[in-house]
Amino acid sequence: MPPKIGIIEAYKFENYKNAIEKHGGQVKKLLIGDEQSVNGYIDQIHGLLLPGGGDIDPNIYGEEKHCKTKNVNRAKDEFEKALFRKAMKKDMPVFGICRGIQIMNVERGGSLYQDIPKQIKDHLTHQDLEKFCDPWHPIKIQPDSQLNQSTDESIAEVTSSHHQAVKVIGKGLVVAAQSKDGIIEAMEYPSKEFVIGVQYHPERMWIDKNRPELGLREHAEKLFKAFINAGVKFLTRDC
Repeated sequence: MPPKIGIIEAYKFENYKNAIEKHGGQVKKLLIGDEQSVNGYIDQIHGLLLPGGGDIDPNIYGEEKHCKTKNVNRAKDEFEKALFRKAMKKDMPVFGICRGIQIMNVERGGSLYQDIPKQIKDHLTHQDLEKFCDPWHPIKIQPDSQLNQSTDESIAEVTSSHHQAVKVIGKGLVVAAQSKDGIIEAMEYPSKEFVIGVQYHPERMWIDKNRPELGLREHAEKLFKAFINAGVKFLTRDC
């Protein structure tokens, strides 16, 4: 029986779904709901994927809304935070992508840069709205991190599409990777089996973006495999 991975409804949901299914997982789509629905969902899944999406309400981490902060949905923020909180209590594998790493961070008491171009000098291009494409850039992965152990890499080329980023790191989380401009590209919770958040988009790291059927690049392949393997361990633990 494959592990069931819960994924919150999101833009380009099929990309996340395809990546999970290709690597041996089964997908359960999670619709925004109340505390009762959170408990019900957590009881049905063996791993949680927090996907990309709009900006998080800055009031959650004690800041006023920046003029560049957009597409805020407080109900979704609270729903995802509750899912992450419950998953952590059950020692469930969690994989946060783009907005997902930010949800993980603010739930643990951290904060965000609300707009990289306005708040960080000498930054790389992390989002290219003019060309409407995902820019690629290198990241440096911390040795002996979960990310390093999952991918066997110390340097990786990744694709991203974000204008916000982790600023103050949440309690219990540690930096797993950064880009050369200092922006945090991955974080993890080292005392857990698999709790990793990445600022980039591994589900879109295709070998050839015009032929997604060819699959993902090796870094992304290994990362999704590690997540699904953690889901298998969680599933068999509960048997």
